[in-house]
Amino acid sequence: MSRGTVKNRVEKAALVMKNNLKAALGKIEFIATTTDCWTSHRRSFIGVTAHWLEPQTLQRQCAALACKQLKGPHTFSVLASALNEIHTEFNIREKITRTTTDNGSNFVKAFRVYGHADENNNLAPAAESGKVDNDEEEEDEETENADVEFVEAGAILDEDDCLEYQLPKHHRCACHLCLTT
Repeated sequence: MSRGTVKNRVEKAALVMKNNLKAALGKIEFIATTTDCWTSHRRSFIGVTAHWLEPQTLQRQCAALACKQLKGPHTFSVLASALNEIHTEFNIREKITRTTTDNGSNFVKAFRVYGHADENNNLAPAAESGKVDNDEEEEDEETENADVEFVEAGAILDEDDCLEYQLPKHHRCACHLCLTT
């Protein structure tokens, strides 16, 4: 068997496995991920795994989503870009409940800059109380809208400047937290 034949077979098998994993993850409502990065021989790498409960049996399942080389050093923006790309590739961006990482400053900053704003899952004050006075709210909106300039947002949203990523909520590994405090 030649080198080319082996390469083609491995690539085909990997594609079949990836498609099967995408199909399986498509049926799952909630997914957690773990992520780590490292450097070896001046090359940076990232590894991402997905974890979920099988809906029928409630058995834990996991799968490796990626283990790939990063372009350049593993800075917060490079990590955010790679994570966003992996989550998008497997169509799980909206399904991820948390991503667990070590306490590295690059991950902490990536999730602080590109992650959800509310780390503690706190509700807004109006939503917490469950009481909203609609009459006052409508009057406030009318007075606020008097000085508002409306701008076409479609063109702004269509621009892809590769600077914005949407990362899930961050969870730091407890073992790493104990070692750093």
